[in-house]
Amino acid sequence: MMYCDHYHTPVLSQEVCEVLCSKNKKGVVLDATLGGGGHFNMIARQLESGAKLIGLDRDPDAVAGNREHPVDSRATIIIEQGRFSQIKEILGKHAIKKVDGVIADLGVSSFQIDNVDRGFSFMRECGLDMRMNQHEGETASKLIDRLSVGELSDILETCGEVRNAPRMAAALKNAPMPLRTSGDLRECLNREYGRQLPYKVLAKVFMAIRISLNDEINELRRFLESIVPLLAAGGRIAVISYHSIEDRIVKSFFRSQERHCICPEAALFCSCGRPGQLKRITKSPIFASVQEIEQNPRARSARLRAAEKESGGA
Repeated sequence: MMYCDHYHTPVLSQEVCEVLCSKNKKGVVLDATLGGGGHFNMIARQLESGAKLIGLDRDPDAVAGNREHPVDSRATIIIEQGRFSQIKEILGKHAIKKVDGVIADLGVSSFQIDNVDRGFSFMRECGLDMRMNQHEGETASKLIDRLSVGELSDILETCGEVRNAPRMAAALKNAPMPLRTSGDLRECLNREYGRQLPYKVLAKVFMAIRISLNDEINELRRFLESIVPLLAAGGRIAVISYHSIEDRIVKSFFRSQERHCICPEAALFCSCGRPGQLKRITKSPIFASVQEIEQNPRARSARLRAAEKESGGA
């Protein structure tokens, strides 16, 4: 099965298209998380002749799958492989200095979750890989082997918000068997906590390891910091997150970029002259409707935040 076959049910697609395409159908739009091509295809159908649509993903399988299934669009289509931190260089390769719209869907794609070779799911037996790009870096299994109890505990707490992370980290490090598969990890935790361990806890453990392995938090911060200068005046950015860690980062960043003055609080008047960079379109996150969740249960935890580049922003 190719990457994008049967895997393009995008979350909050109508809301994303409303944010990015309602004002400008002839601009330059970047899908920074191409994945199965769900949002990419929806946006492509909205754009008009003269527009450009760029799809970016760090997963070579996603890039190959989308290239083999050309999208029907009047816009010029560009698909590239790379990380968030490489966005400026990738756009420069195509002589693109500014973009009018950006979407980043931070969730793991359906293909990655359902493909046992990728090792993202705790619901089925699979190797502990979890790399977004299987051609670089160490696997999740090797990461767990390498980390100390303290380091693993920090990851479980900061990336997964796991309660009593030191105990869980010690259980993983002191496992009687090497942790090479999802089943090994589940069995290790069952020995420590019993077989009634909630799926929610297992999900947090897998999420924490995945986030750390792929450096997702730092990549998100790099993305947010690098994309603002690349937004044209009036350009919009939409970010879909799936857990509170990511959502807090996006919310905090949008709020910080909305501030017009960064002078010390004790200053009697503004001397920095700093204009606001972004204006939030969504003061509160947009959630999927009941109908969408019924059709696509993975939309349940999705949260969309959006902002627009101020005309006076650099």
